[in-house]
Amino acid sequence: MNEMVPETLTVLPDPKLFRAARWGQRVCLGVAAIGILFGLMPLLGIHLSGSSSTAARASLPFLVTALLCGISLLLSQSEWTGVAITYAGRATNLLVLCAAVAILFSSRTGGGTSPLRESALLAARFSLGFVVLALVVVLVDKTNWLINQVVDVLVCGLCLLGLLLVSDATFGRFALFGRATGSPGAAALLICLVALTVAVALRQAEHGVLSIFLGVGVGSKLARIFAPVLIALPFVWEALSEWMSRVSPARHLNAALAASAGVAVAVGILLFFTWHISKMENRIHDLVLRDEATRLYNFRGFQMLAEHALRLAQRANVPFSVLYVDLENLAEIHTELGPNVAAATLKEAGELLRATFRESDIKGRIGADAFAVAGQFDRAGISVAALRLEAATAARSARSNRPIPIRFSMGHVTTSDMNAPESLRELLERAGQVRNRQESLLKEALVN
Repeated sequence: MNEMVPETLTVLPDPKLFRAARWGQRVCLGVAAIGILFGLMPLLGIHLSGSSSTAARASLPFLVTALLCGISLLLSQSEWTGVAITYAGRATNLLVLCAAVAILFSSRTGGGTSPLRESALLAARFSLGFVVLALVVVLVDKTNWLINQVVDVLVCGLCLLGLLLVSDATFGRFALFGRATGSPGAAALLICLVALTVAVALRQAEHGVLSIFLGVGVGSKLARIFAPVLIALPFVWEALSEWMSRVSPARHLNAALAASAGVAVAVGILLFFTWHISKMENRIHDLVLRDEATRLYNFRGFQMLAEHALRLAQRANVPFSVLYVDLENLAEIHTELGPNVAAATLKEAGELLRATFRESDIKGRIGADAFAVAGQFDRAGISVAALRLEAATAARSARSNRPIPIRFSMGHVTTSDMNAPESLRELLERAGQVRNRQESLLKEALVN
């Protein structure tokens, strides 16, 4: 069974910041749409200062890629569900990859450089940016841990490239280091690339390394406070240095490169230290979110982490299952064998659940004798997992020769069972009802 990305974030998420990130994504998509319209105006007969139909036609592959990336991000929002939306998203992702291949072919043949009236280096940076953007949009919500780490690297690189392009354009626009070589026609591409970069960065921040900015605790607060300062400081320093001593007119690009490199080093150091602070905080939170008897999550920890995992599954349009497990003879063990044996039984139940399920699955004790497991299973997968738990329990009981063996009763449900999105509470209730029905049917069968 393939290892999934752990739905348990290293950084404890702040719900308010996650909601703000969702709205930020929508705003960025709107800005990207404005940039696309701005770039297509010459083709519609509306000519702005410095723009031309030739340059617009040359930038068309970039604008089409930006449009497809925006549509893909919009379709992958968690609120959008259904078979039609799923297939539309897959088709859009395929078109995004085709558009990226078209950009690569265009840049290789040199077809987009002259009509855009950009330097070869600037055209290459735009080509690289849109190709990386296309890859990130296609891979951003995948659950494989390796793909998630690759997307982290691509998003950070894309942010750095966007920062380089913006600073280069700004330095050239205000003639801080001489005039820029780029034409005004590149403004639409820059708007689209930067807006969509911010959108995918906010999306990846929900389950990647950038989640440090959306968390609670001292580490996340330090990251949010110092990151803007460290990003702005190298550029301010370069600008002040140039005002004090004017140099060659081609230095705006060198200044942008130097400042961007300074930002990369400074933010990298900041992320390193804030992640370590956040991990120490999470060890403390872990003491609050864990059940002492079983070392599984308590109800509060299970609810928080499973709800986040459910949102990710809904966004990725993958099935999500909840298994309700009842240790039905715990009261009998406590009465006949005493509290110490009952505590040992709870510990053993926790060990069985940890050994049976994947590390990425959310396992918790949600009641005195009730447990729950949540994760990305389809109906067949959760059924097989439940059978494995029954087999492991029987094998453990046979080896231990306990006077009263552990006896579990279970019920499970999957989100794909119903068309409408369900909350975690509704899934737990349905799983408990399934368990009760199965227990009733078993009793009736034994009586008959």
